[in-house]
Amino acid sequence: MNLLVVLFLLGFVSIGFSLTYATSIDLRLEERVCFGVVIGSVVISIVGFAVASLMGATGLMVLITFSLCAGMVSPLVFFNRKTIKLELTSFRHRTTHSWKDKDSPKPLIGILLVSAVMAIRILQNAFGKTLDGGISAGHLSVYGDWSAHLSYVASFAYADNFSLDLPTAAGESFAYHFGVDWFSAMFVPLGLSLMGSLEVSTAVLAIAFPAVMFIVCEKLCSNRVAAGVSVGVFLTAGGTGALYRFFIEDLPERGISILADLPRSYSFDGFDRNWVDNPVTGFLYPQRPTLIGFSSTLIVIFLLWMNRDRHNVKSYLFAGIFAGVLPVFHVFAFGAVLLMGGCWAFIYRSRSWLFFLLPSLSLGIPILLWQLPERDGSDWHSFWMLGKSSWERTPFDFLSFWFLNTGLFIPLALAGTLITIKKFGYRFLPIYVLLIIPNIAIWHFWPGNNAKYVVFFLLLASPLVGEVLSRLFFHSSATKILAVLLIFSLASSGTLDIWRAFEGSSGPYPANYLSGEDVLVGEWVRDNTNQDAVFASANTNVHPVRALAGRTVVSGSPGRLNDLGVDWYTRDKDLKNLYANPSEADAIIRRYDIDYIVVGPYEKSMFISEGGRTQDIDDSYFNYFGALVYSTGGYWIYETRGENG
Repeated sequence: MNLLVVLFLLGFVSIGFSLTYATSIDLRLEERVCFGVVIGSVVISIVGFAVASLMGATGLMVLITFSLCAGMVSPLVFFNRKTIKLELTSFRHRTTHSWKDKDSPKPLIGILLVSAVMAIRILQNAFGKTLDGGISAGHLSVYGDWSAHLSYVASFAYADNFSLDLPTAAGESFAYHFGVDWFSAMFVPLGLSLMGSLEVSTAVLAIAFPAVMFIVCEKLCSNRVAAGVSVGVFLTAGGTGALYRFFIEDLPERGISILADLPRSYSFDGFDRNWVDNPVTGFLYPQRPTLIGFSSTLIVIFLLWMNRDRHNVKSYLFAGIFAGVLPVFHVFAFGAVLLMGGCWAFIYRSRSWLFFLLPSLSLGIPILLWQLPERDGSDWHSFWMLGKSSWERTPFDFLSFWFLNTGLFIPLALAGTLITIKKFGYRFLPIYVLLIIPNIAIWHFWPGNNAKYVVFFLLLASPLVGEVLSRLFFHSSATKILAVLLIFSLASSGTLDIWRAFEGSSGPYPANYLSGEDVLVGEWVRDNTNQDAVFASANTNVHPVRALAGRTVVSGSPGRLNDLGVDWYTRDKDLKNLYANPSEADAIIRRYDIDYIVVGPYEKSMFISEGGRTQDIDDSYFNYFGALVYSTGGYWIYETRGENG
């Protein structure tokens, strides 16, 4: 990490820090810094995208973006300079207080340090180097979801994709919450590699999230212990799979040495019976929009909660604007804050709530409409979240499903609602909608997306669970034992999965991700082809043309295209015909305006062998449609001749 990257990090955090004074909410200095990480990343991304759309993703773009943002917040810094000085003095004084002191910043600092160790270690395992100069993947998050996100980041950084075309499906709109991927791309002009940009941007946001959650939970819960437990039970959530898979099956068979090579995930089993993954290993790191979505949801709810009796217009307006841009970063976060804010507005029925609702709806709804897929993937169903896999449709299986996937979390949340009913319990009743939705409907092409509603329920219900567990812990010796047992049951599966990612050598990982030859191909494409060039290539999970060069392809991974509502079947069929059926190839090239045809290891294994064409690749078939412009080892790239072909 170079000096420019460090300055950029300090810059956008400072911008976010300054903007916290626009909320008119009293915060401690350390709380402003934590909130500033999230707010600053959102603001710098939005302004940066606007600037980059005019001049491209360059270092000058970053400088102009920062200058504009600094100019925007400078009045806030000037008018609050005395307050900042007092808060800094207070922070220095409070660092001398005991951990148990309610004003001490030490618990928050401790959470930040633990988060930093975890994030840095997990991300150290994310990418590695292979002996042939290629890239290895350290865990499933990288091998799976990050393959798509690499394509998105690369399309911004190397292809100036500010017209928002979907890089994994030529001709389609990029109707996706892309904000965090653009935020990552902003690090590339500063000297970071593509992989480094993902690692650094993920690290700073992942480190901030537990601290943000602790700050919010501290305002909701009766004490700091309850707040800390709330954070812990959410981060380590994962159901009860470990109670029998690890402690009954795996541990007795292999002994304690199994911790050095855990054979499987205990929160997720590939959508057989475990559908709700651990929030850290299944959402925060692989599904990168949650890096901003989780924290932003909590910040908006915090602002609304703290302002519920004050009715300060500035607070509502800030929360409304911040909520309104959330669909750019995480559409489910927007849904969660709108659900809570809308219900609270109905409860309080004050006109001042319009200053939240109007900007959030006027900004957010148009973005949502743009994100709607052309195909309809909705499906109403009954009984439980997904209604498929190996479960039967019986009441017993319904209860078994939720016990396996969430353990006693839901009953504890209900208990927490009752015991905090006067303080905040009744105001949090809307969160159960996030639990009801996946039980009655599938609104997405990929049914697994229903778990994204559940994880937001877990996030917002955690203070309720933390309150119950903390009261049990401090009530009596017997209830203290019960609290420990409950925490163990809630946290064991998720803790093992987090350890698996932290340890970094369990199962098949590190696994070969991109070969040295793949890297050479990706670099050549990036440096020698037009930014808007369209490529025909294998629609594998990862491909150098997409992941390293950010170029648009006819079709990326079919599963991910289906998730976005894109007709992947037709594209898959067209690719197969392009590589194996001469009579249809010319029409397919014209249909997608293909500029280059890639023939490499992926294409040979997926398409050419299926068509029975096992002869030398650089033959008359591909030479008819294009001229060979690059070859290395097992790769050939042909530039199409267009209408003269």
